Amino acid sequence: MGILSDFENRVAAGIEGLFAGAFRSPVQPAELAKALGKAMDDGRVVGVGKVYAPTAYAVALSPDDDAKLGAFKPTLGGELATFLTDHARERRYELAVRPAISFVTHEDLRLGRFRVSATLAEDEPGAIAGTDEHEGRRQTAVTDIATVTVDDMNHDVALRGEQIVIGRLSDAQIRLTDANVSRRHAAFMRLEDGWAIEDLESTNGTRLNGRPVTRARLHDGDVVEIGLTRLIYHEPRR
Repeated sequence: MGILSDFENRVAAGIEGLFAGAFRSPVQPAELAKALGKAMDDGRVVGVGKVYAPTAYAVALSPDDDAKLGAFKPTLGGELATFLTDHARERRYELAVRPAISFVTHEDLRLGRFRVSATLAEDEPGAIAGTDEHEGRRQTAVTDIATVTVDDMNHDVALRGEQIVIGRLSDAQIRLTDANVSRRHAAFMRLEDGWAIEDLESTNGTRLNGRPVTRARLHDGDVVEIGLTRLIYHEPRR
């Protein structure tokens, strides 16, 4: 049995048992698990002889979905953590601690829509120090990192490092298959106090909030358009 099927069976047993009738959200646990697994893959960092995976995860829900999940959230979070542990073992990722799942609400999300994000523990390569009081240890708080919502992705992309390239190249951090997108189309560039978007001399240009742009500082909620894809920038939520 695959780890996703095993996860679905455990969650189904919980819904049919103790939480029968309580699970009313259109957000499906299996979709959350797949999105979190993808976020783990995207957030992995290659060290010396090892590949480290994120251990802190946030699931952003609409206020209505959060209310509908209600008392089932702790159980769901535990099962999602087990799924991620199995996912890491299957891919031979190193985990500093057992994955921890937190649920937050975002007012801009509609019923049935969600976002996930992931960060590394402080003592792993590439991590940024933060504090997670719930875990009782210092970790990178998911909300301390800027993220980007990309059309047709089930999870947000965390912005790390100095530059995040967007384009059709296979090694682009955000890869788009749209024929209107150049091989190296644009990049998110780290600034001292945030992030900027910079066009990399693309063929069709880059637009910010509907206007052509060469380079511009980003603010929360800004919409970057590259080809047919919209990327929504989110400032860190501290």
